[in-house]
Amino acid sequence: MKRALSVIIHNPLRSWLWVVLFAVAFAWVESAVVVYLREIYFHGRFGFPLVIHWEQGRHVIDPLIRIEFGREIATIVMLLAVGWLAGAGRLQGFAFFMIAFGVWDIFYYVWLHVMVGWPSSLMTWDLLFYVPLPWVGPVITPLLIAVTLATAGSCVVWLQARGRHVNWRWQDSAVESALGLLLIVAFCWDWKNIIQLPGDPSHTGIPRQFAWWLYLPALGTAIVYFFWRLKRAAAAGKTPSQGAAG
Repeated sequence: MKRALSVIIHNPLRSWLWVVLFAVAFAWVESAVVVYLREIYFHGRFGFPLVIHWEQGRHVIDPLIRIEFGREIATIVMLLAVGWLAGAGRLQGFAFFMIAFGVWDIFYYVWLHVMVGWPSSLMTWDLLFYVPLPWVGPVITPLLIAVTLATAGSCVVWLQARGRHVNWRWQDSAVESALGLLLIVAFCWDWKNIIQLPGDPSHTGIPRQFAWWLYLPALGTAIVYFFWRLKRAAAAGKTPSQGAAG
């Protein structure tokens, strides 16, 4: 009776559908905001170099850009909040955040293409975030991470929906966080050029070669480690009856 009541109160698969729906709708809002910003600041253009102002060796930040910083941070907070509310427990809550973030990011590019025909290809350069430094990379790079996050989070939710206890350790989170930090470094690697740091004429603001040498090993290791540990964690969480049935 208690188990049946728990399923009625919290159905992970139903929560998954609502989180995905939220992420798809929120992606439309995000895409629309970006279209407005590009129209206001860059005459509808999606490209580089960015409009950067330096005065007496100091980076002058437009007051509206500060608001944009806050909007980017608020976006992550909203996705975290949705994951936390949808999940039963910290692990599932974070899994739902991964799903929300991944689906949101995928449909952000889908809706932009629907709205204005951008990006023209998966290798088109994009400014991903501007906190604390500009994150820049070809569109395919955030999309690969988004697909990975949505898939990984869905696997956790699916396993838990089947009654598996996923024994995810803090060490596993530490490893994945370190690899995630390397991915951020790859996106920010060319930051001096992107913000056109004064004193070097080679800093044109036009993206140069992406740090694939750092991005691909970090992403590949993160994927392999996650699914290897998830398989072991799920196996450790089997009950004897589940093991016999399997």
